[in-house]
Amino acid sequence: MEKNKNLLEKLEQLYLAMLTAEVQKAEQISRVKPVYRNSAINLTDYLALRSQDIEPLQKELHKQGLSSLAASESHIKTQLVQVMKLLGYKKPLSEEETENGPEQLQQNCEALLGQGATNNVPPVMVTFDTNFARDQKLICELLQSGMRIARINCAHDNRKTWLKMIVNLKKAMVKTDLPCKLYMDLAGPKIRIEISSKKQKKEKLKVALGDEVTLTDPDQKGLKNKKTICCSLAGIVGNLKPGQRVFFDDGLFEAVVQNTSGNGAILKITRISAKKTFIKNEKGINFPDTAFRVKPITDFDLKCLPFIVQHADMVGFSFVKHAEDMQELQRQLLLSNKPGFPIVAKIETNQSVNHLPEIILQGMQQSQLAIMVARGDMALEVGFERMSEVQDEILWICEAARVPVIWATQVLENMNKQELPTRGEVTDAAHAAAADCVMINKGTHTVAVLKTLNNILARGRKNSYKNRRLFRALSIAGYFLQPSGNDVQKS
Repeated sequence: MEKNKNLLEKLEQLYLAMLTAEVQKAEQISRVKPVYRNSAINLTDYLALRSQDIEPLQKELHKQGLSSLAASESHIKTQLVQVMKLLGYKKPLSEEETENGPEQLQQNCEALLGQGATNNVPPVMVTFDTNFARDQKLICELLQSGMRIARINCAHDNRKTWLKMIVNLKKAMVKTDLPCKLYMDLAGPKIRIEISSKKQKKEKLKVALGDEVTLTDPDQKGLKNKKTICCSLAGIVGNLKPGQRVFFDDGLFEAVVQNTSGNGAILKITRISAKKTFIKNEKGINFPDTAFRVKPITDFDLKCLPFIVQHADMVGFSFVKHAEDMQELQRQLLLSNKPGFPIVAKIETNQSVNHLPEIILQGMQQSQLAIMVARGDMALEVGFERMSEVQDEILWICEAARVPVIWATQVLENMNKQELPTRGEVTDAAHAAAADCVMINKGTHTVAVLKTLNNILARGRKNSYKNRRLFRALSIAGYFLQPSGNDVQKS
């Protein structure tokens, strides 16, 4: 009894922390659409719980055969209250929500993303290449192989090509009698390399380990007698500080800021992972240690937005970092007479990870919402060592908010290029089964990748869903318990 009393005191503290958080965030919660109110409360409750270390408490609950509060992201306060009641808590509790969290999440997923190719797999999104504008047969094959969302990235091609892709998609849907949603990305602000000095070879700069290069703003192009790289987006270089890292070309080149001046920043090359030691024009630049504000919606994006809302089912928002960025896109959608148009916020920087709850709550004010784990830039921004940890944190927080998650970038990438997957990427694809949609990039073997991915996802969903392990019957267990001598196929 004394042990139960101690447990109840700790659980009561968690319960009161949830109520306190609800009061603290009452204004934000009140601004979300009524249909999302309980989800916003549940997100707040979950973050109140996860702001504390409750591992010792979980171990004690587990010893008593009770829920340890794990795998309860979508209904956290309800789960807590049930455990307190089982332990004999007598004080009155505020009425827990009657809405079923897991069911609400499933409804939100299906409303925005549709259903997978079979009942036990999430929908798969396929990135369209330029040739999709003239290859309707390939789109039919993709639909038949399990594509349920088509992705057009507005950073590439043009309206004429996009329209051809869309026409082919619609014809393929009629021909195969299969559904498919259309997702279109805003290009967002491009932070690219511009090689500009006259003394340097056109479009590339040869560097060696230990070299110093000058990074400048666009208006400082062509500094004489220096190895110079121009950053295509103005205003970033001025925010750099000594010791901060800068990555070029998807992390193939790493540099550290040595010092800054009015003309630019001096960087020292500290790592080269490319076979050819040339930093090339038009490749990307990442600033994982530098806080800066960039206008998230470019003039080009504003020109694309009317086309997107006319043809697509949802818009992908690149480079979102703060709730204010979401608010700006919502304002632009309102001006386009599409105030409730679904938004997919792409989480790809340290800032967007840190502000994820606020981004979600802002999205809930107007729109159907999903979150994309954009793992390409994210790996550089948060560090490869933290990638797995951050992926899981995003999945948990979105489940608590009952917001769908799209798992994106480099899923079965090697297979898409060379037809054979690596062991590591098969394991990665199985992990993706915890998401509500999985995106694959364009490649040579996309049809084969689709079939393989759906197979992996189906097997993954048999063993776990979200953060919950599922105890299906194991053939290994059956084999062990059979009379000896009867061989069976293991799966």
